[in-house]
Amino acid sequence: MRLGTLMAFIAVLALGQLPSTANAFACPKHFAAAQAAIDKVTKDMKGEMSKKMAAAGMAADMALVHALLDDAKMLLAGAKHNHAKPQGKYDHARAIAKADAAKGSATAADIFHWKLMGKM
Repeated sequence: MRLGTLMAFIAVLALGQLPSTANAFACPKHFAAAQAAIDKVTKDMKGEMSKKMAAAGMAADMALVHALLDDAKMLLAGAKHNHAKPQGKYDHARAIAKADAAKGSATAADIFHWKLMGKM
């Protein structure tokens, strides 16, 4: 290793600025977006309209909304696992894929929930 390269590496370590694959992939940003989508649907499902829908015989439909929401939560948990124990860049890429899929499932749950509310 050349002396200049070694000195630069030591300086980066001293400053705590060593780049990592986690930062390069910005996994937490994708996790936050998925969690926000999950939180929105969860909050909407606790509202008065959801209670009226369940009482109006739409419990089976509401169970399907819950299934989509459960899928989103499971995918997000898997994404966080891939990010926490990465074996390399591939695991970070999978974490992002799972987080984005989680956001998609939560968005689908939200759309389905709103469509059901339109039937009321």
